[in-house]
Amino acid sequence: MPDVLFSAEELSLSVGRQILYNQTEFAISTGEKVALVGRNGCGKSTLLRIITGAESPAEGSRLTRMRNLRCADLPQDFELDPQLTIAENVRAGLQFIYSQLERYENSDINSAAHADIEHFLNLHDAWVPEVRLNTILDKLHLADVADKSCANLSGGEKRRVALAKAIISAPDLLLLDEPTNHLDVNTIEWIEEFLNSTSTACLFVTHDRCFLDRVATRIVELDHGKFYSYSGSYADFLAAKADRELKEDIFEAKRQHFLRSEIDWVRRSPKARLKRNMGRMKRFEEISNIAKPLRDADMELLIPAPPRLGNKTVELKNISKSFGDRKIIDDFSFEFSPGARIGLVGPNGIGKSTLVKIITGEIQPDSGSCETASTVQFNLIDQNRTVLDQEKSVAEEISEGLEYVYLGSEKVTVWTYLKRFLFEDERIKTRIKFLSGGEKARIALAKILKNGGNFLILDEPTNDLDLSSLRLLEEALASFLGCLLLVSHDRYFLNRICTGILSFDANGKIIYTPGDYDYALEKRREREIANTSSTPVRKSPPPTPAAQIQPEKPKKLSYKEQKELDGIEDAIIAAEEKVAELEAIFSSPDFFAKYGHQTTELQTQLDSARSTVEYLYSRWQLLSFHEKRK
Repeated sequence: MPDVLFSAEELSLSVGRQILYNQTEFAISTGEKVALVGRNGCGKSTLLRIITGAESPAEGSRLTRMRNLRCADLPQDFELDPQLTIAENVRAGLQFIYSQLERYENSDINSAAHADIEHFLNLHDAWVPEVRLNTILDKLHLADVADKSCANLSGGEKRRVALAKAIISAPDLLLLDEPTNHLDVNTIEWIEEFLNSTSTACLFVTHDRCFLDRVATRIVELDHGKFYSYSGSYADFLAAKADRELKEDIFEAKRQHFLRSEIDWVRRSPKARLKRNMGRMKRFEEISNIAKPLRDADMELLIPAPPRLGNKTVELKNISKSFGDRKIIDDFSFEFSPGARIGLVGPNGIGKSTLVKIITGEIQPDSGSCETASTVQFNLIDQNRTVLDQEKSVAEEISEGLEYVYLGSEKVTVWTYLKRFLFEDERIKTRIKFLSGGEKARIALAKILKNGGNFLILDEPTNDLDLSSLRLLEEALASFLGCLLLVSHDRYFLNRICTGILSFDANGKIIYTPGDYDYALEKRREREIANTSSTPVRKSPPPTPAAQIQPEKPKKLSYKEQKELDGIEDAIIAAEEKVAELEAIFSSPDFFAKYGHQTTELQTQLDSARSTVEYLYSRWQLLSFHEKRK
């Protein structure tokens, strides 16, 4: 049975009028990879600080930590020593390993301590710390800049350095707060592989649903001060949560029915001294004191209707751009069609921001041209969440001196507009510097989206948003009638939104693939395999007697198989649309209200639809193979 690393019982804590934890329980054991989810500001980051001892809960909370528990954390707001290089900052995480090596050398070879240290060093492959350092720097793409000062790093580079410093220390419990923010897909995939291969327990807060599905052994939701634990994938979590809320609402309906039926009897003031009335009165009081289930409100994330676009929007013609000897973009042509939702992907620093600046006219290409139609109105949400004045209140930042916000033909007060983004009166008056990262993300969305436009450019819009807000943003963008260019490393988000993917390849080449991110990734792998096999190494086969050589005859497709192949692409599209339709139902904010009673049936349909897609793809590959060999 795994050992419990940390547990909390009767956990309570309030901040002002907000209750973060209400007499609740939480625990994590060795080897677990636990995803912690919940609304922005509900107390997820606070729990991580409580575990590390940086913050204390209310009196009466009972915390239990494994003896000598070692934690390493990556908080949202971390600090690196700007006077040190990347390698020196990461090397600071090796202090415990160095101390264990010293103890090993100085301890009695026959002692229990000597054996324990040897087990630790073997488990984490930590006998040569510098090799461990170089390996992690290489995997996180920091080896080439290891001697660079940390004073002038980008946000993504700083996060990779802080992550390397945390994981290199081989802790008992790794605490990660939004570890995928500002990281490219390759780095995220390496983190997934590392966490799946390590015995170190991990508690992480994330909005990245692909990361969650691939790493988490358990999902814990913090909802109105209580922890709820779920096993399975993100889709399983949504279904189980809907089922829990359904049961709570059924119980609440029965409770209300009982209270309504008993209220007249209570109002008649029966004599409490009669024994037959005392029990009935006590039961009424007990049931009336049960709190009704609390539900979060959802943002009313409305994007103003875009001005009309013509047949032409933005066209890039043979553009190239270099900085010094480094070619960023090489002879790239592309035309954005009206209504297109294009994802822009590639490693950090490869040139995505440069392409965005060329599209918006901020910089000019070295050669080629960017032609923008007169009807195009750009609206950009940048990676830095636009510039927010930290000293202003939320209302002052959004109003910009005006009393009303105009959303197309709709006119609403600033106060009403902010309440649509889930800011209560108290938070609307609060200065921005005192808000959480998620609240700042919502302010940035509120500030930019009210400006309208018919060509939205979103640079990492999912950072710091909670899962509920992400679903609403996805729905708003999916129904947006203008053009959309989405720069993101969130694979789930790209799959939900995009109709095409622009991916940076080597040497400044940009490749367009219609469809979602998974399809673009599949095509990229096919190109890599084709490039690898384009220059095969010839090997002489061992001599075989001629009588044993049986040349394989190509199989000719039957009439029925040919008909199946002719229609299979349409069948695949229809099957994928069915999967997308069912996934959208599970992701909808009003899932419970509309479909709560159909949870099991819908999950069965989704599993069946996914199996159908897999079967159709396998049949398509088989039939296409024989078709090519005819």
